Formats: sequence, structure tokens, C-alpha cells
Amino acid sequence: MTFRELFQYRVLTISNFLSLSRVIAIPLLWHYTEKSLTQSVYIYYALGVAFYMVLSDFLDGFLARLLGQETPLGQYLDPLADKLGVISTLFLLYLNKGLPLWFVIFILIREIAGLFFGSFLLFRRNLLGKPNYWGKFGVFFISISFLFYLLDWQYKKCSLSFVVFIFSGGMIKYTSTYWKTVFLPIE
Repeated sequence: MTFRELFQYRVLTISNFLSLSRVIAIPLLWHYTEKSLTQSVYIYYALGVAFYMVLSDFLDGFLARLLGQETPLGQYLDPLADKLGVISTLFLLYLNKGLPLWFVIFILIREIAGLFFGSFLLFRRNLLGKPNYWGKFGVFFISISFLFYLLDWQYKKCSLSFVVFIFSGGMIKYTSTYWKTVFLPIE
């Protein structure tokens, strides 16, 4: 599949709009989180934006299946929006809320590898990678960890170990599923 072929199907769908809106919400999350450092009322706005991002992540795939609007663009755009949201939130919490650098590096490597190999599968092997339950649980737990850090809760550092465990399991599962597809020569 080529990049151009992604746009040969329906582009203007509710699901694609929700994915794009998550990317557009990133600067709002940054703005409200930074404002909350000096004015505590802004933490509620940041929480609202974060809640919207998590809810729209769930709804875009659900609505695409429900309304029959699954497209190659949406299947590529959704994880891309997820990765942009996760990476930007990592740096936001690292810079403003004390998220450990080792955790940022771990998740950053995972997200970049997922984007690289997912793009490779799509554009070189014409295969869309499928999400697995490890990844879905990982996104859930990373959202919880981000919430702990955003609110500066007492057990915020403990929440990171669940994310590392779940994401490690997801990377192992994804690697075992796609190993032959990625590393065998193109026929």
C-alpha cells in the first residue's frame, strides 16, 4: 500500500475526525497543565481534555465498526494519534510533574518502534498490524499513570511498574506475531 492509497477510501468519517481531534487536543492539554502550576483551577480543564482524549480513543474504533466506517486511513490514523498523544503527554509530565526520565525513554522507544514497524508492515508488506489486548491494557494503565502524575498522587511511581509490565508483554506478543512478516525478504 502506498501513502496515496490511504486516501482512496472515505476520509471524512466520524472516526477519523475523533482521531484528528485527539491530536488537536494535545496543545490544550499542555496549556492547561502548565497553567495549573500557577492556578490550580486549570487542573480540572487539563483533566477534562485528558478524559476527552481517552474517551475519543475508545469511541473512534467503536464507532468505525458500528457505522461500517473502517478505512485504511482510520486504521493508520488512530494509532498515530495515540502515539502522538502518549509521547507529548510523556514530555509534558516529565517537564512539569516529575515523570522519571527512564520511563519516558522506555515508552518513547516502544512508541517509535511501533510506529516504524507498523508503517513498514503497511507500506512495504501491505499489512495492517492488529492491536492486541496487551496494547489495549497498556494504554489503559498508561492513562491511569498519567492521571496519577497529573494530580500528583502519592502512589504515582508505583503505577509505572504496571505500565512497564503490560507494555513489555505487548512488545513480546507483537514481535512474536509479526517476526516473520517483518524480517523475511519481500517476495
